[in-house]
Amino acid sequence: MKRKSVLLGSIAVCLMSAGCVDSYDATEEGEIGSAQQEFVSHTWAYAWAQQATGSYTASPNFSRNSSGASNTITHQGTGSYLVQLQGVGVPGQEIFAGGNVQVTAYGSGSERCKVSFWAHIGGNVNVNVNCFTAGGEPVDTRFSVAYVRKSGTGFTSEAYVRADESQNPAYTPDLRFQFNSTGANNTVARLGAGRYAVTLPGQTAAGGTVEVTAYGGGSEHCKVASWVQAGDDTVVSVRCFDSAGALSDSMFDLNFANATHVNGAPSYSYAWANDATSAAYTPSLSYQKGFILGWGDVATDITAGRTSTGRYLVNLPGMSSTGSNVQVTSYGTGSEYCKIAFWSGDEANAQADVACFDAAGAATDTPFVIVYTDDKNLSIG
Repeated sequence: MKRKSVLLGSIAVCLMSAGCVDSYDATEEGEIGSAQQEFVSHTWAYAWAQQATGSYTASPNFSRNSSGASNTITHQGTGSYLVQLQGVGVPGQEIFAGGNVQVTAYGSGSERCKVSFWAHIGGNVNVNVNCFTAGGEPVDTRFSVAYVRKSGTGFTSEAYVRADESQNPAYTPDLRFQFNSTGANNTVARLGAGRYAVTLPGQTAAGGTVEVTAYGGGSEHCKVASWVQAGDDTVVSVRCFDSAGALSDSMFDLNFANATHVNGAPSYSYAWANDATSAAYTPSLSYQKGFILGWGDVATDITAGRTSTGRYLVNLPGMSSTGSNVQVTSYGTGSEYCKIAFWSGDEANAQADVACFDAAGAATDTPFVIVYTDDKNLSIG
């Protein structure tokens, strides 16, 4: 892929402040271009729950927070966790302050996790996560969680929605839990049992990425089936399944971004791993992106490969393993699901190992979407 690496000459880093505006003055190949203003602000936090039991502070190597505070995890019972993202809530607004949450199970087993609820309590965001076996029984497991809340409009291409009316044939989800950088309202249509179409007005599908996680108290899981351009809008197809692998109505969280901060943090990579069987390949160049704050686009392509049935290694050039977070969403119309087995690397490159399973919990080959986020160069400015 031919992409120019852009050195950002003048940077006002506002990602650490909930009310701040990102402003970038791009310098390309030594020539100062016109300033590009991003009028969308990001409040964010993410964490790796590195223990399956106990109460603890999330690993400082894999936990970040735009308020500068820590994130904590409390095991509340079998497969039930409270994640407290400190300082990123909106005091006084409690459950109505919005945002979007994504969660991915971690480890080599066939467990999966989802978001059951989140609320703003005393200036913090409290996220309840539930994890299950392939058969739908609660189980203790590690996981990765990411929260982002966005506001404003501008030149960025970002949208999210909490689809919380699983049997409504067509509706506009709660405006407090959705966002679109165009200022328009996202809508959801139910096409049949467990089948949904999410319309993101004014967004461009090509080059973008989609994260999906199931929401609510049951053991259902959800995934992205496709995203396409429909006139001026992006339409995302979502499929949800019960523990037997049958299509089933479910609430879900969806997050979309196109060449911008997916989960809020300043540096990121994402890819649609579209080839489920190749031992080594470059995922679709039309749907991958790498960006480092202060340097611009990563010039080296993301690569991936199948290492065994249902196991994949994704190489993410330019990303730092320290201060990072990984989210994975299975892709396609079947009931397969994916998780992050582990991720590693150094300050220059990262690798993520992804594990995918069928409804019965057996390893299986399937495409997926991966979003890698880190705080590389956050202190620049």
